[in-house]
Amino acid sequence: MNLLYKGAITTGIIGTGGVGTYYGIQALGTTKVKDQLKNRLLSTIGTTNQSQWEARLASLREDKVKKEDLTSELQEIKDKSKNKTWESLRDWCSSKVEESYEGEDLKFKEIVSYCTFRNKDKFKGTVISETTVSTKWTKANGIITGKSEGLSPTLQAIKKKLEASSGKDTSALKKWCEETYETPWTTNEDPNFQDAQQYCLDDSSLTS
Repeated sequence: MNLLYKGAITTGIIGTGGVGTYYGIQALGTTKVKDQLKNRLLSTIGTTNQSQWEARLASLREDKVKKEDLTSELQEIKDKSKNKTWESLRDWCSSKVEESYEGEDLKFKEIVSYCTFRNKDKFKGTVISETTVSTKWTKANGIITGKSEGLSPTLQAIKKKLEASSGKDTSALKKWCEETYETPWTTNEDPNFQDAQQYCLDDSSLTS
């Protein structure tokens, strides 16, 4: 099972009917994949979005992405010994998005995972890059705990973890933000995107 899709299921983003907001799909039909995903797709023209393509290739090659869970073409691109580049991934995507949309099959999930923008690509600001809960994450935590109202249910749950008298988890916000950074982008109106835009960015973007 694709890792990002599995994560969506475990976090309850995919609905019980099997069609969820995580993938942002509309309906089965005879349209092409690119017509379903539209502006969520990275550009396949030249070096446009090169940094995002390089990041997708890096994520494809992470150890947690199991080769046996991929289609054969992506298996080859994942294999470093094959000397495939970000252009190889871009060209694979360019071909696949022209195919007919057949529902949330493995091909579609792979396209969402490796051919589309992620939330961090769309934020108006810089993500927090601290690997531990240090100055910036401590400030972000303080903004959440300082709120008496106006938090979404997701952030309310995080606030409880930050304030717990027993079993306090000072990394709760950091873990959620970092997961949300890497979630495939659907729209700026997505509630998780809006929460992350407000509470998961570097000092210049954090608001109290």
